[in-house]
Amino acid sequence: MGKIISFANQKGGSGKTTLSANLAVLWANSDYKVAVIDADAQKSLTYWLDARKKYYGEEPMGIDSYAFDPRNLKEDLKKIKRKYNFIIIDSPPSITFETIQIVKSSDYIFVPVQPSPLDLMATIPFLNVAKEERKKTTVILNRVMPRAKLTEAMIMRLRYAGAKIARSRVSGKIIYAETFSVGRGVVDISVTSDASKEIINVGNEIVRNF
Repeated sequence: MGKIISFANQKGGSGKTTLSANLAVLWANSDYKVAVIDADAQKSLTYWLDARKKYYGEEPMGIDSYAFDPRNLKEDLKKIKRKYNFIIIDSPPSITFETIQIVKSSDYIFVPVQPSPLDLMATIPFLNVAKEERKKTTVILNRVMPRAKLTEAMIMRLRYAGAKIARSRVSGKIIYAETFSVGRGVVDISVTSDASKEIINVGNEIVRNF
């Protein structure tokens, strides 16, 4: 039975799509069956998939895509859940009807957060929404600068708000943007790079949550 994972936060630019794409690649390359649903109106994940198809041509990619219909999301997921190990939903940067349906339909919600006061202010209300729906959430610190005092201050504030924070963190390395623009993930390039190690650590931590 597939695990339905959403990357969600009402703050735009938190890294939801980048994490969705890179984890889809990680798990597909590890012989898991992976599906993605692009629920963000900007359709960045869809454009990434199109670029990936152009890059790899007819080679099997191991990542299937499904349309997002918020009114029938639960039923649509029931139909495909047995076909996949992971179903990844890239959520819109807002708290709307669509977001609530994603929260309700997810087995687990991962909340990317950049270490900034604006991101903190946006994240706590979203965590409260998930809590009201009795859904498990884990915050993933994204685009983290090494040894930044603000990051530690953010962690303290999030913990004070009752948030669970992943031990794994993701940096702001330029390779994430470079690979995304051509439809690839960092583990496509090298599984031993620092960026790939970050994604592998996040992926392993997510798997351990189930």
